[in-house]
Amino acid sequence: MNSTAVPRGASEPFRQLRALRRARKLKQEDVARKAGISREAYLRAESGQADPRMSTFLAACEALGLEVVLAPQHLAADVNAFIASRNGGVTAASMAGQPAGSAVAPAAAPASGGSFGSGTGEGHKPV
Repeated sequence: MNSTAVPRGASEPFRQLRALRRARKLKQEDVARKAGISREAYLRAESGQADPRMSTFLAACEALGLEVVLAPQHLAADVNAFIASRNGGVTAASMAGQPAGSAVAPAAAPASGGSFGSGTGEGHKPV
């Protein structure tokens, strides 16, 4: 496998995270450290060798400055178009080299306050 190939077992969200990490020239250990998880756990999740917990995914998104946005499937293209209109035409999917109509998972909206959820400051960190 060459250095730009995405592992076959990786889930789509982690494929996007890998592409974003590489586009930003970050190492797996950089993202893992900022996310508060081990490099090995991040490597397994990104490569598709493990099915990570949601908290691992959310922590990795936060480390990359992403906010996870849940949207009804029929509105995913509209949500991506809105994000692109507010972000110079860039979405997480477009940064990962995917077509504009790709699913929203994660969106390239900056994380607010460094936490997910209702804004109560309850971040999700793996134990």
